[in-house]
Amino acid sequence: MNPSPSTGRAAVNRQNAARSTGPVTPEGKRRACLNALRHGLTGQTVVLPEDDLAAYQKHCAQFHAELNPKGLLETKAVQTIADTSWRLDRIRAMENNLFSLGFHEFSSELASEDPAIHAALAQAKSLDSRGDLLAKLSLYEQRLNRTLEKAKTELRQLQKERAAAREQALESAAQIRNLKEALNQPWRPEQHGFEFSSRELNIWMDRREIAKQAVKFEIYGSLPVEEQEEEETAPNSPIT
Repeated sequence: MNPSPSTGRAAVNRQNAARSTGPVTPEGKRRACLNALRHGLTGQTVVLPEDDLAAYQKHCAQFHAELNPKGLLETKAVQTIADTSWRLDRIRAMENNLFSLGFHEFSSELASEDPAIHAALAQAKSLDSRGDLLAKLSLYEQRLNRTLEKAKTELRQLQKERAAAREQALESAAQIRNLKEALNQPWRPEQHGFEFSSRELNIWMDRREIAKQAVKFEIYGSLPVEEQEEEETAPNSPIT
């Protein structure tokens, strides 16, 4: 039987793939090098080839562990915070490198017996010769700081809304549970689409009750009823 056209094309594709050695031109190799450096969420290149990719990944992991985002929007906001912080650190490193380069370039042109004065003059000379570049870096830094603050504000708002929604859901679940207990009917939050377990609901209800008791004690100085009853029923201490 003669092979079908689709089978023949598949065989040709496999042969071409086996002979492929990847990009051969400098531009093609550069693009291929950046493929592994693109961020999974945005597709943007945030790590330069000179940067340490492992350090960047650790940097991002620390932000996600600390800020603990939930859902896509919070995760993207945290990633923006991590990426922007990474770029701000890069700018500060570039500024330090420029001053260090200027110090070495102009140090031999300046004469001063005082090392501190000599270093200050060299830095001033470096600043004078690279003023435009440093000004651009400063503007770039200001723009990144605005991006950072915007992402932080967005994350705080998202987490605030999530916390409020969870608190409202817990309150509703507590009311349903009280009803089911009064009817002597078994019930679990999952039965009505709540995204928390009975254990989580129990912990929240216990904490809410303790908080109410703490408020009463703070205002009126009254102990919870069960503790008062225990004190009243406890045997009197012997008189010595």
